[in-house]
Amino acid sequence: MNRKVGLLLLVFFCYLIWLYLAIYESSINDWWTVNTIKNQTEDSIDVGVSIAKFIIGTVIFTLGGTVLYLLLRKRS
Repeated sequence: MNRKVGLLLLVFFCYLIWLYLAIYESSINDWWTVNTIKNQTEDSIDVGVSIAKFIIGTVIFTLGGTVLYLLLRKRS
C-alpha cells in the first residue's frame, strides 16, 4: 500500500511541477506550454491558458500514472 501512495504522490507532484512550468515559466514557442495568444496588436500581446492543451497534459499524466500503477501492481 505504501508503494501505491508513494507512486500517486510522485505522479501528482510531477504534474503540479509541469503545470507550474507550463503556465508561468514557458514561452509561446515551447512545445510543452499551455499558453496561447488570445489577442495580438502591434504593441501588446494578450496571453492566456489553452484549455485543450491543459486537458491533453492532464490526460497524459493520468495515463502515465495508470500505467506505472499497473506495472507496480504486477511486480508485487
